[in-house]
Amino acid sequence: MAYFDDIEFEEGSKRKNLDKEQLIEALLNRRERIMPDLDIDSIDDIVNYLLEKNLHTKAISCLNTLLDYFPYSNEIWQRKAIIYDHKGEFNKALECFDQAINLNPNDEEALINKGITLDNSGLYTESIECFDIVLNFAPNNIDALFNKGLILEKIDKFEEAISCFQKIIELDPDHKDSYYEMGYCFDYIDRLQDSLSAYEKHIGIVPFNYNAWYNKGVVLSRMGRYYYAIEAYEMALSVNPKFASAWYNKGNAYASLGVLTRAIEDYKTALGINRKDVYALYNLASAYEQMSDYKGAIEYFSKAVLIEPGHYESYFGRGNCYYQIEDFNKALRDYDKAVELFKENPELWYAKADAEYNLGRMLESIVSYKTVLKLSPDNHQASLDLANTYIDTEQFALADEILTMLINLKTAWAEPYYAKAKLYFLMAEVELGLKYLEMAFMINPNERFEFDFERDWEKVLQFLIARDN
Repeated sequence: MAYFDDIEFEEGSKRKNLDKEQLIEALLNRRERIMPDLDIDSIDDIVNYLLEKNLHTKAISCLNTLLDYFPYSNEIWQRKAIIYDHKGEFNKALECFDQAINLNPNDEEALINKGITLDNSGLYTESIECFDIVLNFAPNNIDALFNKGLILEKIDKFEEAISCFQKIIELDPDHKDSYYEMGYCFDYIDRLQDSLSAYEKHIGIVPFNYNAWYNKGVVLSRMGRYYYAIEAYEMALSVNPKFASAWYNKGNAYASLGVLTRAIEDYKTALGINRKDVYALYNLASAYEQMSDYKGAIEYFSKAVLIEPGHYESYFGRGNCYYQIEDFNKALRDYDKAVELFKENPELWYAKADAEYNLGRMLESIVSYKTVLKLSPDNHQASLDLANTYIDTEQFALADEILTMLINLKTAWAEPYYAKAKLYFLMAEVELGLKYLEMAFMINPNERFEFDFERDWEKVLQFLIARDN
């Protein structure tokens, strides 16, 4: 029995022109007379033909027939392994790779392909070990270095991944994929200038890679260079006008510049490509909200929650719009839904508390303000609002306790002094009220006004109550 790898075939073999289907049938029927006329290119043709038709099982059967005749063929074992990998049967693929490697322990291609299968099966440490075996005897093997770098990137070892890609570039200064991956790694570890340089190197070699232009735009946006980011997104879109993410991020760049009308145009274009993009709907609604077009904002926040009912941000945004148009019942309904979805977010509880307060649901509002402070103990504005709500519900001792704490914490903040002045006036402690009002005026002298309390007490009290609102 001959070793398949040692057989030489005539380049003009008549069997090379045999119809593939007939050749496959011959293999499956184990016709021995065709075996000597097959070379590895013919086998690859058969395998690729069957894979294109998604006939993995038939391809395996053909290779099994060949292995019966040529059991020591490293290359046939590898092709069988690769088919199992395509099928997602990674354990079988690894068994076949081990057979191939046993036949030729220094076969770089087999070791690298085994490493890729280990990666596909989530065995990243073993995969890296496989590539390292290659690099121990072939330290300049670019495929091993690149695949090792990809896995290190996948497991968030970005510095080590960058070292692999840099080694490749030393060997091959035009290795476009290494520049691209370095751009991603540098971006992830916040080395933005290095990331930008890597993407520019890649684009210099592959100027029409719209993904690279897009990634360059993302990096420029992160650097706050929004006009240059917009140019990069436009380059990506000139190559691929249907690139929804580029339209979306270009809209974000315009929004960051405050050019909301252009941002809205780009969000709408992105939605024309992917109408179910919740992030584009949310940002479009937010742009309308910033322009005080609350009706438009409510429309798009509503579309977002129809597509993704768990998107608490859209409930919160829509609630804020209802709050601005003083529809506090609808605002509270949305805040309640947002809180239900994300109970640990103090901002949502704060909005809920304010809506409850405006609806006159004071006791519920107190519970919500307390929840804000439980989640965010240093939120002094929420403490002040809680104190004012205690005053409104005539729980003066609790209000006094909070205001004293705030004054001790932030002596240069006038609002607790104003609130305490109001508290004492309502308790008929006029002298103490005047004392704290004067202390507030000393912190905020621009707000001082002349008054005679006996004659102007209503004016003073209205001034203090107005601060609450």
